[in-house]
Amino acid sequence: MELDRRKFIAIGGAVTAATLLPGAAAWAEAGDEAAADERKPGKDGGPEGVWLPGDTHVHDDHSSDGSAPRQLSDQRDPGNLPVSEQIGYAETAGLAFLPLTDHRTFDQHWDPLWRSEKLLLLTGEEVNGSPHSVVLGAVDTVVDGANPPGSAAFRHIQQSIWDTHAQDAFWSVAHPDDGEYTPAAGPNDNASVQGVDAVELWNASSNPDVEIEYAENRWNHGFRFGGVAASDSHFKELRPNSAPGKPTTWVFAAERTTRAILDALRAGRTTLTYGTGGAFATIEADLDGDGRFEAIGGDEVIVRSRSLPKRAALRVRVRAGVGTRVLVYAAPGRSAGPIATYEPTKDDQSWQLPLTLTGDQTWYRVEVRAPGELSGREADPNLPDQLRAATSPIFVSVRQAAVPAPEIALPASNRTNDRAELAVGEPGGFAGFADVAVDGQVSHVVAEVHEEHRTSVVYRRLDRHGNPHSDKSVVLSGNSGTARAPRVVASGKDVWVVWQDARGQEQPHRPGIWLRHSHNGGRSFGAAERLKTGQGRAEHPALALLGGHPVVAWAENSGGAFDVRVQVVGVDHEPVNVSAAGKVIVAGTAADARSPIHPASLFPALAVTKDQRVVVTWQDNRFDPDAGWTGHTPPAGQPASGGTNPDNWEIMASVRAGKGKIWGAPVRVSGNDDAADRHPGVAVDRDGAYVVVWETKALSASGVNLSLRSSRSTDGVTWSAAEPVALDPNAMSQRPRVAADPDGTVRVVWYDSRSADWRWKVFTSRRNSSGWTPPLQVSTLGNNTWPAVDEGVVVFTSDRRATRSQRDRTQEIYLVRQG
Repeated sequence: MELDRRKFIAIGGAVTAATLLPGAAAWAEAGDEAAADERKPGKDGGPEGVWLPGDTHVHDDHSSDGSAPRQLSDQRDPGNLPVSEQIGYAETAGLAFLPLTDHRTFDQHWDPLWRSEKLLLLTGEEVNGSPHSVVLGAVDTVVDGANPPGSAAFRHIQQSIWDTHAQDAFWSVAHPDDGEYTPAAGPNDNASVQGVDAVELWNASSNPDVEIEYAENRWNHGFRFGGVAASDSHFKELRPNSAPGKPTTWVFAAERTTRAILDALRAGRTTLTYGTGGAFATIEADLDGDGRFEAIGGDEVIVRSRSLPKRAALRVRVRAGVGTRVLVYAAPGRSAGPIATYEPTKDDQSWQLPLTLTGDQTWYRVEVRAPGELSGREADPNLPDQLRAATSPIFVSVRQAAVPAPEIALPASNRTNDRAELAVGEPGGFAGFADVAVDGQVSHVVAEVHEEHRTSVVYRRLDRHGNPHSDKSVVLSGNSGTARAPRVVASGKDVWVVWQDARGQEQPHRPGIWLRHSHNGGRSFGAAERLKTGQGRAEHPALALLGGHPVVAWAENSGGAFDVRVQVVGVDHEPVNVSAAGKVIVAGTAADARSPIHPASLFPALAVTKDQRVVVTWQDNRFDPDAGWTGHTPPAGQPASGGTNPDNWEIMASVRAGKGKIWGAPVRVSGNDDAADRHPGVAVDRDGAYVVVWETKALSASGVNLSLRSSRSTDGVTWSAAEPVALDPNAMSQRPRVAADPDGTVRVVWYDSRSADWRWKVFTSRRNSSGWTPPLQVSTLGNNTWPAVDEGVVVFTSDRRATRSQRDRTQEIYLVRQG
């Protein structure tokens, strides 16, 4: 669609109005009507959506210091804050969404209690050792690695942001007054990171006024992000003064879905309140003077010149604000004082301000303040009033978007052409988590696409070089907006695609496993078939072919703990639980929230030999002394280990004999009690042996790198000692995928941090008779992540066509052939 002056320009989810620069995509209008208790803006031509209340930073006992008894006992005593306790409180407090952001772990999501019929639960984690950050919407833990010697202090943080965005997840600075900034010294090196989605302007455990001071400093240096509020709740003993939703982050979401909430957070479309009740403020802008307020807090607007129409205006609206002061700030912010101050006399009151630009880069925001309780634990008690509400800014730029001016610049991106071909995606959009299957001259590519606040599974059929004359992408997941994690296999004219999909059901999350088949080489597909699963979550499917029948594996928690289930479709009447044997489930007691033990079996991978043996491998924490809980509660008289060291994840495997239906008992592949081994891939080499590759890290909370290990077995029972793959002590290597090349040699691909420009790159290695070959860099341009491989064809996610270091969501799928 061509855009003229009356259309809007979208900048990272922002809306710009008439008389602005043409040439970018229009913001997509939102959908669902607001519920009676949700606040919706007026219908005067402004953006449509619904305000949803939630929290962005909440803990439970999956953090080793997640509750008061744990903190007060040096992490020795039982905990009293199970997952269900925080979820239940958030439900009664009237929140619409909630993440549980435990310290450097994802174990809370494998807890059977991570479930709600009233809330939209977001995946979440408080990541990184120092400084802390919050990631929402990732598929597993985001690991904080070590900086190579001589690197800038924030290199590992920058890579964390890029890693998060490769998943279309949300990354925010946590309590910046404890990691990025002090009033006396100003911003430190960590403040130079680019691409931050939000900053905690209001962490209840800190000093919101210092946090806002930090944010204004960054906005004045060209950084563009919204604000969030965080209860940082650990202690139920302090409720209701410190609890989930106090303070509250309201997001202006296009619809009531997890994807729409994440999109709103990344766009900065937020406003913050002291709780779910009380003063509620919004700010809107009409920059073309037509009477329609097209931009709201968080939006970034580009205008042609500083001379705006005479009717250009800001509109401030405050509800439940009687007895407060309303302050409107413009850049540079508090140091210059408010540009307007109001004292509401009505429960719902609006004011308009003429809008005149005095610079090429500016911003406007609103605070509401009143005497009373401290706004944060470390807030200044001598202030005459405390923070009660705050909006994200509206950013306005003349002719071009703002460019960050950090104290320490990022290294220039490598611009060497790696000759990779675009397979799926477009600038400004997200396509990721790709898979590929090769048959002859045709590559079959599947990917997850996020568009219009929904997630879909798409398929594309490409010839050998992935040229533009190949077939266009088609959506396989229909109208569903919750399809994720696709995998594909192909043999001759048969193409099979599997994925997980909740079909829009997110309260509670209950994805199932779906399968589609093409009989004509991917030119068309039959109807989607749902495989038999229970009433829990079925996630992260794997796919292989056995004699023309698809073999599907996935992780499912219908029995409480997550187990791996496998089904040969068309042969088995129902899936087989291959991981449960040998597990010990502990129901626990009410006296200790950390006493239930539900070992998890996750992220399966499959391979099939020519003689029709099937191997499935997965990660498993059953050998950890208290699986699912960071730190360790010792027996009486023994010292506590404490800390947030990860579980002892190990790689396990099971084999199904050729033409038989009996799966062997699970066996240990990695067998390493001193490391967290995760995310395996598996392939069959030319001799019919199984080769498994996985990522590993020391049992340390942060500051240590992931590396790759591998093991080989001829029978799936006895495995060779683990050997390193392309080890570089100064690099992070993660998410290996494995497949055989046309000559039968096993190839592994992964993404890695060893590049001089700091960006993630895809590397590969082959296993020959002498072991693994030295690593070969596959990709060069931008960040390149989440690779997959088959028959020497590699696909991966890349942000290479992004034009900005901030607020550019571009992630696309590229294809390159090796060998």
